Amino acid sequence: MVKWTKALLAEDHPARQYIDGTAFHWYAGGLDRLLDGAQGIPNMHRTVSELDAMNVKKDHVLVGSEGCHCPSTGYAGGDVNIAWARATRNAHTILADLAAGSNGFIEWNLILDSIGGPNHLGNMCDSPLLAVPHRASDAVDIPDQMDFEKAGHPFGTVHGDGKTREELHAEGIPAKYLDLGVVVQPMYYYVGHITKFVRPGSRAVHALVESSNNGPEERTFRPKGQLVAGGGINDLAREGIEVTLWPCEGSTRQQWKLNEHNQIQVFGHDWLGVPTTSCLANKADNDMGGLMMTTCNVTIGGSGFYKVNPAGDSSDKVNIVLTNGNMDSSKSCLVPQPLRNNGGAYGPRGGAQVNIGDCSHSWAEWIFDKMTGEISSLAVPEGEVCLTTGWPFLQVGAFDTSAAGLSKKTVVVLNESRETANFVIKNGDEVIMSSSIPPQSIQTVSYD
Repeated sequence: MVKWTKALLAEDHPARQYIDGTAFHWYAGGLDRLLDGAQGIPNMHRTVSELDAMNVKKDHVLVGSEGCHCPSTGYAGGDVNIAWARATRNAHTILADLAAGSNGFIEWNLILDSIGGPNHLGNMCDSPLLAVPHRASDAVDIPDQMDFEKAGHPFGTVHGDGKTREELHAEGIPAKYLDLGVVVQPMYYYVGHITKFVRPGSRAVHALVESSNNGPEERTFRPKGQLVAGGGINDLAREGIEVTLWPCEGSTRQQWKLNEHNQIQVFGHDWLGVPTTSCLANKADNDMGGLMMTTCNVTIGGSGFYKVNPAGDSSDKVNIVLTNGNMDSSKSCLVPQPLRNNGGAYGPRGGAQVNIGDCSHSWAEWIFDKMTGEISSLAVPEGEVCLTTGWPFLQVGAFDTSAAGLSKKTVVVLNESRETANFVIKNGDEVIMSSSIPPQSIQTVSYD
C-alpha cells in the first residue's frame, strides 16, 4: 500500500493528476482469513504520512474497499461464538481504519446466501445479512439453495438450517426477520452502531482507552490484589499477529512469559476453542514493518531468544536483548517503534509497533513484571504502554458528527473481552458519563 502510494502519487508521475483517492484492502492469509484488513493498521498510518509529505491534495479520499470474514458464514458454521467474534472483529477494523485516516469503509457484501455465495471462484465469505427464503414462515417447496448457487456445500452441512427459529433467536438471530427469509447476523448490528451515527461529514477525533486511574496495581481487567490477567482467553495468541503498544488494561492480550528457551511467549485459543501459542519473532516482518508473533518451534526458527538484563543502575527497569539476531548485541534490544502520522486519532500510544534497536536509547528500557506477565514501557511521553498481541480488548472511537447534522459528538465503545468493563468518558477533565459495557458487545453514545 505504501509503495503504490509513493509510486503513483509522486510529483513527477503522470498519473498523479488523475488520482482523486486510494482504495485499499489486504489479505491476512496467515490468519486463515479470519478477517481481511484486521492487520496492517500501521501501514495505514504510513500511507497517510506519505500523502502529507508528498503534498497530495487534502481532499484525497482513502477508503477501505473490502473487509470480509472467511470461510463461509456464521449461520452455516452453526457456532454462535464465531458469529459474535466476527462481529466484534469487524467493528475493530472499521474503528481502527477511521482512526488511522480512512474516509470510509465498504463491506465485502451486504447480503449473501446461507454459505456465503454465490461466487464464481467458490470464495465463500460472510456478510451481515443472509438470504434464506426456505426459512420464511410462508415458504413452500423452496430449496435450501437456489439454482444459481453452484458450490453445493463445500464446508459440509449448513448447521443453521438444523436449528429452530427459537434456538437461532436465542443466539442473536431475530426470529421476526428469519420468518421473512432473512438471517440478520450480529455483524449487522455492530456495523449499525457505527454507520447509523457516524454519517458522511463526520471526522475522527482523538480518543483512547486509558489505563485505570488507580495505577499499575489495578487495571481494567485485573483488579487490585489480583495477579491473574483478565478479559478471557487471548484469541490473538496466534502466529502472524502483530505486536503493538497500547495503554495497559491487565488482560491476557498483554500477558507474556519468558519460557525455558528464553522465548517471549503467549497462550490462548482460536475462535473454535483450539489451544494456541506463539512467540515473539527475531526480526521485523517485511510487509508489516514491525515484530510479529511466530511459531515457538525452536528447530524451525523465526522466534527470538531474549535475555532480560538490568537497565543500568535501575532496580526495576530492564533491557530485553535479542541473542539470536544478526546485529551487534548493543543494537539488539526490544524498542518501541512510533507510528507515522503520530498515531492518527488514537495518538502515539494507540498501536505503536515494536522492533529491535539501540540498547543505549532510553526507549530500550522496560518493566517486566513476571508475576503478572506484563511488559510495560514509559518511552512514550503521553504515558505508560504495554506490550500487546494485536490490539486490546477494550477500544474506543470518537467522532465529531456536527457536520452530519446529528449530535455534535459520538463515541463508540467496543469490548471484545468476555468480561464486563467499567469505563468513564471524559473530554479533557470534564466527565461526560460513567458506565459499563457487557462482554463482547458494542455501545454508541451521542451527545452535544
